[in-house]
Amino acid sequence: MNVVPAFRMSKPSVAARVGAAALWLSVLLGAAAPAFSQGASADGIVAIVNGTQVRESDIKLVDEVVGRNLPTQDKADRREALLRMLIDTIILSQVANERKIVDQADIDRRIAFARNQGLMNHLLVVVGQQAVTETSIRETYDELVVKAAKNEPELHLRHLFFIIKDPKDDAAAKEAEESARAAAKRIKSGEDFAAVASDVSEDPATKARGGDFDWRTRPEMGKEYADVAFALKNGEVSAPFRTAVGWHIIKLEEQRPRKPMPLDKMKDRIAALVAAKAQFELVDKARETAKIERLDTPADPAREAPKGN
Repeated sequence: MNVVPAFRMSKPSVAARVGAAALWLSVLLGAAAPAFSQGASADGIVAIVNGTQVRESDIKLVDEVVGRNLPTQDKADRREALLRMLIDTIILSQVANERKIVDQADIDRRIAFARNQGLMNHLLVVVGQQAVTETSIRETYDELVVKAAKNEPELHLRHLFFIIKDPKDDAAAKEAEESARAAAKRIKSGEDFAAVASDVSEDPATKARGGDFDWRTRPEMGKEYADVAFALKNGEVSAPFRTAVGWHIIKLEEQRPRKPMPLDKMKDRIAALVAAKAQFELVDKARETAKIERLDTPADPAREAPKGN
């Protein structure tokens, strides 16, 4: 059974940072990475509004900023809506200038923010791209997937299951327990586990296979079930035990190191993790070396932004 493991970094703090980075960066970068350059041949003029040219690159930029809020996904309708929005923006900005309704300080603040955000986004994209190499992908895969698989075995199990349909029904719970103990007695007296499972188990998915529960890892089991299963030795049968859903008896057939999912099946996910890690490390380093003076009083000091040197 190929199981995708939860990613584990060598240092818990780094793992937490990378997890936070993925969410933080997804907000910053949006649905698509910004394009800072566009070929001249692809950047034709599509409209002229009172002397102001509108190019394909302008439509692309508007799409990156507000496109996700458009209700339509049809490419032609989407492009038309974006172009109309851009044209209206140009027309109304010209009207604002004509009527001298201009707050230059506010405009300058918005321009500065947009420029800074654009530079930041482009930097993060480039840093992420540069970090993703065949070597970095392989090293991360080996560290987070292969090594984790070696440390976490998977078990080939058989089981008998007796369901408790209503946990509040004491009579039903008692009946399930008695069925489990009767089955355990048959196995202990020498009957084949698979034969007993085929006869009395109430798990329809495994009953026809003699209770064969296939290969399982700890995360695929509930805690009570896993604690019993991982305490067994090969060929050993557990005593009946109860979980929230019913009574169980487990037999451990064999165990082996978990087989990791092949790299080619998760290469894109590993690459995304490598890129996010590099991006967040850049942000972390920039914060540490920056001189940041907070002149306000945060409402919640525990959530105060990290202070630079």
